[in-house]
Amino acid sequence: MALFERKVLIVEDEPLIRGLIAANLTAEGFTVEVASSAAEARKVAEDFDPDIAVLDIELGDGPTGIDLAMILRRQHLEIALVFLTHIPEPRIVGIENRSIPKNAAYLVKDRIADPGILRAAIEAALRDRVGKSFRDDKNIEHRFSEVSRNQLAVLQMVALGMSNQQIAADRGTTIRAVENLVRRAFEAAGIDLESDNNPRVTAAREYIKLAGLPFGK
Repeated sequence: MALFERKVLIVEDEPLIRGLIAANLTAEGFTVEVASSAAEARKVAEDFDPDIAVLDIELGDGPTGIDLAMILRRQHLEIALVFLTHIPEPRIVGIENRSIPKNAAYLVKDRIADPGILRAAIEAALRDRVGKSFRDDKNIEHRFSEVSRNQLAVLQMVALGMSNQQIAADRGTTIRAVENLVRRAFEAAGIDLESDNNPRVTAAREYIKLAGLPFGK
């Protein structure tokens, strides 16, 4: 099948971005359908039978784009997968990096300012030749690159505005243990504990800058 005859399912919860991606791929000659959630995407895919899925990772409450990718792979064995997200790597939002399916591309949204990048990633995914240039989760260094999974979870809770007492209750531990974990998380993230600025505010701002607003628990 020629590339321009391929069918693309776009799953993106932000209407403006969803529309831009759809318009660009339609102009490239792809047949395009869109969905704003995992549930809607599953319904669309039943009739559309897509060759490619372009997926955001965070789709609001409910299944993530990675969850959806696994479902689509079971139902459409040959489907090519391209994750298109603002998140530099999945573990920032509590998802294991190794959960990215085999031969899937992973692009940060900033890269699609170059309109040829998404098409090239789709071609690579269709041919099972996704190299390092289309796996941004393995390439991009960021402020939280050296922060552990537990520390990232705590930073996410801080960004949600949770107090140490609330974090302790959520994690089933003591406030003192949380105080130590929060301090280590701030140090690993390069948050200056001696600054005149409130370190919790700084940590929340830096987390949101990198991962977007976290969803409530």
